[in-house]
Amino acid sequence: MSLLAHCLARLTQSQTKHELRGYKVTDVNRSRKFGVACRSLRELKRKACAKLNITDDLAEINLFLLDGSLVDEEYFYTLQPQTTMILQKPGEKVRSDADLLYETLRRVNIDYLTVGDQASKFLTENLKRKVAVLYNLLNVDDSKTDCSRREDHPEWFMGLETNVTTKEAYMHRRCQDRIRGYLYKTIEQIKGSEAWSTNRQARLNLHGVIEYFKLQLKEDHYLGYYFDRSRSKEEPNNIDKVDGDEDECYDHCPCRLALHKNHDNDDDKSDEDEIDARRYSTGKTSPAKKLLINEKESCPYTVYPRGRSEQYALCDSRGEFRCEGVWSGNGCGYGDRHRINPYRSREELILFSTWNLDHKIERSRTLVPQLLKHCEEETIPENIVFGLYDNLFTVKNISLVHIVCHDKGSHK
Repeated sequence: MSLLAHCLARLTQSQTKHELRGYKVTDVNRSRKFGVACRSLRELKRKACAKLNITDDLAEINLFLLDGSLVDEEYFYTLQPQTTMILQKPGEKVRSDADLLYETLRRVNIDYLTVGDQASKFLTENLKRKVAVLYNLLNVDDSKTDCSRREDHPEWFMGLETNVTTKEAYMHRRCQDRIRGYLYKTIEQIKGSEAWSTNRQARLNLHGVIEYFKLQLKEDHYLGYYFDRSRSKEEPNNIDKVDGDEDECYDHCPCRLALHKNHDNDDDKSDEDEIDARRYSTGKTSPAKKLLINEKESCPYTVYPRGRSEQYALCDSRGEFRCEGVWSGNGCGYGDRHRINPYRSREELILFSTWNLDHKIERSRTLVPQLLKHCEEETIPENIVFGLYDNLFTVKNISLVHIVCHDKGSHK
């Protein structure tokens, strides 16, 4: 059943890409919104720029979802029709939900949000620095924290532009978006280097490294389980089983949603989700896997499966996250004041976007320059590439921190 659904999803994907579909686009100020009918991301950018009288190079134009997720070509085809996107031209800043929350709290009558003298003091002193712990005052109802499905906690899902129906699947996808963002930034820095533009051998080596990063991240589900409470270390026996196969992904993982939904309703192609995060498997070759094999041919490094013991969440079984502290310290000095549960309420979900996945060894200042030092050699050793992957994308070098504990200065 799984193989048939997998093949169907791949065979119908190309047809879906050529359908004329409607989307909504707004500018970074969200002052105007209009509809655009298109068949591709490039066509959407071109028509949107025409409506906004933007003449910049389309390659420099970006589109984001309302929650701040960057939309690339592959991600675009997973979106439902009428999804709203924000168009960003060079030099503009996209305001996330958290940024809008800051502005709203400043503009509305703050007295409506205060509860006694303690809350008034909290809200009038250094608001942006403290907003990530605002949930202590706004959210006292814990009755729906353990609810998972949309129908059991509809207000939690309010305004979310996604077709997933559980909190765990949504949080899994949000973590994937953050990790995917690190991949895009890494590739951008590599391709902007002098070695990439002037040295053919270096460019070939770096291309192989980029392909490895992409393939290994797909194998690892883009580490989405870091935000997924069903993968908590506390309850390893509660991990969903798939046909009794210990090595397969779990039911609500976004890379399985498209397969299930295409199998249940062959005509419902718009419900496809994170095709990009599909795992690779061994065994006989099927037509649906030819594209995966072609990608692997350009990758000189071995893609390894990650064991179940390594696929764990950074939260407890109820979804509570605790700050791991500034990169140079031993844990968070704020204790219980730096904790949050985005599974509890919509407000905490928004505030969670202000928490950061912080690289202890910095990506742009240290890790990518280390790679560029080796790129002109005949080959880049596997141990170098594997170490860079772990430091760029995994918790070996990444820690989850409250906005106060995120040191944006040089990590030396």
